[in-house]
Amino acid sequence: MRRENRKELKRSRGAVLVWVAASMVVLLGAGALSLDYGRLVVARWRLQTAVDAGSLAGAWELGNKSASQALREASAAQVAGSVASDNKSEGAYAVDFPDADTCHVEGQETIAMTFARILGVNESTVLAEAAARLSGAGSAKGLRPFGIQSQDFVFGDQYLLKIGPHDGTSSGNFHALALGGNGANNYREKIKYGYDGIISIGDTITTEPGNMSGPTEDGIDYVVALEIIKEGIEYILDQSGHISWDWYASHLDDLYASPRLILVPIVDNWEVHGRDTVEVVGFASFFLEGVEGSGKDSRVVGRFVERVIPGSSGGGSTEFGGYSVSLIQ
Repeated sequence: MRRENRKELKRSRGAVLVWVAASMVVLLGAGALSLDYGRLVVARWRLQTAVDAGSLAGAWELGNKSASQALREASAAQVAGSVASDNKSEGAYAVDFPDADTCHVEGQETIAMTFARILGVNESTVLAEAAARLSGAGSAKGLRPFGIQSQDFVFGDQYLLKIGPHDGTSSGNFHALALGGNGANNYREKIKYGYDGIISIGDTITTEPGNMSGPTEDGIDYVVALEIIKEGIEYILDQSGHISWDWYASHLDDLYASPRLILVPIVDNWEVHGRDTVEVVGFASFFLEGVEGSGKDSRVVGRFVERVIPGSSGGGSTEFGGYSVSLIQ
């Protein structure tokens, strides 16, 4: 009996060893395959990040409304593909435009397998796509304290950002706004640096009555002086020695990067008296040409520019040329 028990025990041990060895093969194989699967997951995530970035960059280029649709799409396609490749150079990308304000990017990448080759799978392809759309800005920050009344704006045309006492006002308001506080010092600071709070369409803003010619000139001179004139570039300069609009009009990349390009709220009307409120109906950008006139007769002049507003959110009207870009897919 003891001999039989010993033989049975040896057979059991042998069977256990076989099962353990077989299980180890299965577990090691599953672990190896999971490594390949993990590589695919990471590659897919990185590819999605690349097409997201590419579509946003492409939609941003569509905001250059001064160019034809064909030129806008050509520029957007080049930028979208370049940005996507910068994020993941191994991918192959295709860019198309479902409509005039949407940039769609598809990406794919072929991943060589390592352990899956045991099962006859030598490579696998990961896919990703994204779309971003240009829309009117519904909220923004960094606004300067000038309120421009709603109207039809034309790219490059001159507009008064702040009027003077001889421009027909009798309300005590000269299109100045009290952003984040009241008084001449606050007004001057907001001209220089902008308001860091978020303003949305439908918000009401308190007006800042009074001509305040001194603070206006101080603030505008500060902003214009931020402009850097680089050596080796043939600029067209204005009478004050600053780069003129005529040069910027043919160098749009420099225009969009200029510190003289400021953002202001569009308001419903200026039928107000004293310290009152106006309602925000949109946002627009203007290139600061500077102060026209001097002393109490000074006015602020700017040229209208359509552009995508950094850090803005969508949901607004596109009629004022202030755009926002967001992912829709």
